[in-house]
Amino acid sequence: MTSSPGRGYLLDNARAEAGERFAWLAELFDGVTRGHLDRLGVEAGWRCWEVGAGGPGIPEALAATVGPSGHVLATDIDTSWLSRDAGYEVRRHDVAADPPPEPGTFDLVHARLVLVHVPDRERALATMVAALRPGGRLLIEDADTALQPLACLDDSGPAQRRANRLREAFRELLTRRGADLRYGRTLPRALRAAGLVDVAAAGSFPVGGPACDRLEAATIRHVRGELLAAGLADDAEIDAHLAAVEAGELDLTLAPLISAWGRRPAAGR
Repeated sequence: MTSSPGRGYLLDNARAEAGERFAWLAELFDGVTRGHLDRLGVEAGWRCWEVGAGGPGIPEALAATVGPSGHVLATDIDTSWLSRDAGYEVRRHDVAADPPPEPGTFDLVHARLVLVHVPDRERALATMVAALRPGGRLLIEDADTALQPLACLDDSGPAQRRANRLREAFRELLTRRGADLRYGRTLPRALRAAGLVDVAAAGSFPVGGPACDRLEAATIRHVRGELLAAGLADDAEIDAHLAAVEAGELDLTLAPLISAWGRRPAAGR
């Protein structure tokens, strides 16, 4: 996902804060993702495609699971944060524009927090389905920020209300960049429409703790310039919020992560 003024991916991988965000997202959600991968039966010898990988956490976990008899391909438009000597292949790929790599060959395709930011989600999803072998599994995990829009569920004071105003401003920036803030809830239907069977889903979101604080601080620093340029916040408000986060005054939360999975049917099934 590329970035251009007013359009494109808001949370550009090229920014230093992106690495911080990947680390804290991994702390918050890698356990959730690994639980779903275990449920889907990922094992030695599987071929796996990690779409829009961003950071190295899930590619490394997949590589450890599938072992030398398997293969893990990790792709992104910007692969800067991926390791090229950690047991998985790294390739630049735009899931919304490029054809599927090695179509019909993957046992698992996984994407987390990718499609919500892609304007042509239907095409991107079709590309991932086309990469699956018959019987292969697709796991898509995306946020639904409209389902739970608050930064602080306990809106108990001025610092919490300021955090919620800034979260609303951040959501406005995402909307302006083409994000679908209701996308997570549509995943089961989208997977069925793409021809998958045995579709199911689950939701998860953390409330409070250092990882939520650190992710919030990195995100606000990342989009500070865009908030100011759009007139959605001022320096004093942002500085006060970052100070409250640093002081541990807020029980911050995130939008629910909706994880949905399904299977490409085998021929005749």
